[in-house]
Amino acid sequence: MTTFKSKSAKIPPVHIRIRVPQHYQRQPVISRLISRYNLTVNIKAASLTADIDSCGWFDLELQGNPEQVINSLSYLQRMGVDLMQVSIVGSIQPSQDSQSFPISESNIKRYEHTSLVTKWENQLYPQISSNQTNRIRLQLWISKNHYHKPVISELVSRYGVTVNISGALLKPDVQNDGWFDLEIWGSQDQLFSSFSYLQSFFINA
Repeated sequence: MTTFKSKSAKIPPVHIRIRVPQHYQRQPVISRLISRYNLTVNIKAASLTADIDSCGWFDLELQGNPEQVINSLSYLQRMGVDLMQVSIVGSIQPSQDSQSFPISESNIKRYEHTSLVTKWENQLYPQISSNQTNRIRLQLWISKNHYHKPVISELVSRYGVTVNISGALLKPDVQNDGWFDLEIWGSQDQLFSSFSYLQSFFINA
């Protein structure tokens, strides 16, 4: 068992690249890293489709103390998630990168023709208010200027919702906008608070 001199010791962010087998893609793996291990998780790149034979890929930046980070990595391994790369942010040179981030052409084409829904609150708020659901699905557009903001991490840590990523396209070069297909689970109050946060995020960002 690993012991640490200080549980509150700060360490630089840890970069990991994970490969999620298809049969685990219905599990809110990233959401659990945040809620169980009190980490801040920022998704730096992502590629996930609903293809039966397709793995999901994520580049994640983890911020926390050493114990939190080590325990979260152990959790991923227990879940059967493949750790493809682990490094301290800033310590790995580009030439040392084991492989370029894999993004399928089918995933790019899937999101090329997606149109924005600007009045989504008018569709979702009535459902939440009438207790028709404790789960809502939405597609979240991430501007290339917002890559550095851990939006999903904020939703989970602030409002206690569970967020599952059912689809994603986020390129690592920060040259294009990205997308997440999300399922958000929670109580009526949690869902309202989450949407208020998302509204203020996109208004003030």
